[in-house]
Amino acid sequence: MAVTTQPEVLGPQHRRNFGLLWSAATISSVGDGAYAAAGPLFAAFLTKDPLAVSIVAAASTAPWFLVTPWSGAVVDRVSRRAVIVLADGIRAVCLLAFIALIVTNTASIAALAATSFMIVTGKVFGDAAAQALVPHVVGRETAALSRANGRIYAAETAGQSLAGPPLGGLLFSISPWLPFALDAASFATSAALVKQLPGDVPSPTNGQRLWTAIKEGFRYLVTDRALVTLSVAVSAFNIGYNMAAASLVLFATEKLGVTEFGFGLLLAASACGAVVLGWLASPIVRHLNPGGSIVVAIAAEAAAWLWVAWSGSPWIAAGAFVLLGASTTLVTVAAVTARQRAVPDHLLGRVVTAFRLIGNGVAPLGAVVGGVVAHQWGLSTPLVLASAFLLVALLALFIPLLRSAR
Repeated sequence: MAVTTQPEVLGPQHRRNFGLLWSAATISSVGDGAYAAAGPLFAAFLTKDPLAVSIVAAASTAPWFLVTPWSGAVVDRVSRRAVIVLADGIRAVCLLAFIALIVTNTASIAALAATSFMIVTGKVFGDAAAQALVPHVVGRETAALSRANGRIYAAETAGQSLAGPPLGGLLFSISPWLPFALDAASFATSAALVKQLPGDVPSPTNGQRLWTAIKEGFRYLVTDRALVTLSVAVSAFNIGYNMAAASLVLFATEKLGVTEFGFGLLLAASACGAVVLGWLASPIVRHLNPGGSIVVAIAAEAAAWLWVAWSGSPWIAAGAFVLLGASTTLVTVAAVTARQRAVPDHLLGRVVTAFRLIGNGVAPLGAVVGGVVAHQWGLSTPLVLASAFLLVALLALFIPLLRSAR
């Protein structure tokens, strides 16, 4: 995969447009973080039945499997800017409708599940459109793309993991409808900002059917050796992460002796690592290229899980969580940049979603394996197993990843 190593200097108009896109992502991510805290809190407020609460969680994950393949085909057929504006607008309206149910005391688990499904569905479409829109805003030079992706991901992580959840919890404690109102306002603001971007013209479909368009995106991905290698590497990264993270809260509370608040601080340390690396990602990806960057990210994740397993102290483990957050940002920025750099614009939305299905689709299997292993052989074992799995994957993918960087 050929990449450009010369830094890209953006003109005033490009900087303005990226500022609009970055601001929209930042603001909406704070709302996402508030919803991530308020949704489970409101479910627990409505019912103490674990099965009913799990329905809301299932509704929140279902769109990633049910909607993702279709979203890419839609994104490649219409204006990406319009997709983001419409997705944000629909999510704002759904939240306002749910707020009306709250204030009239008619909200239910079914309504919360439906709202969660629509919120994540909008995110599936909005994320695919935003990733396809970034090259229109900053160009296709590796330096500009990695810089833009790193700063967007840093902002999203800060909003979703640092600012949004505690704000959502605080607002919920004041009144249950307030965090949902914040999320609705964040989507409305995001839509208003993105609407100011120049319009992008979709490629002609020439009467191509939607299913045919979806298959075309998968076909492009599987015939591009470099992209397939990157998607398999991302899948390995996510399997290892989920394997270790499945019982991580139990390891932290029972082995490291942290409280629930202390566990939250460890997650905050991970988010800090992700945010910092987001601002530093551009020179790393530019010099190592996407394949080399993913090699470093997998190695860092493997080292971090061993660090946690053998730390014995939350203060020592905190450094590993910073490294975990940084490695997650690096693998994300490298993969997104590689796709945006290599894939033709008229296929980008479909290839993004096909890549995600390979990279993320089997990751939950890691959580199942991690849970079984922890039950049978102890809470430390999944962390060590995840590290071993990642090292084996790295050995298998090392040469292909370095070749993909050329």
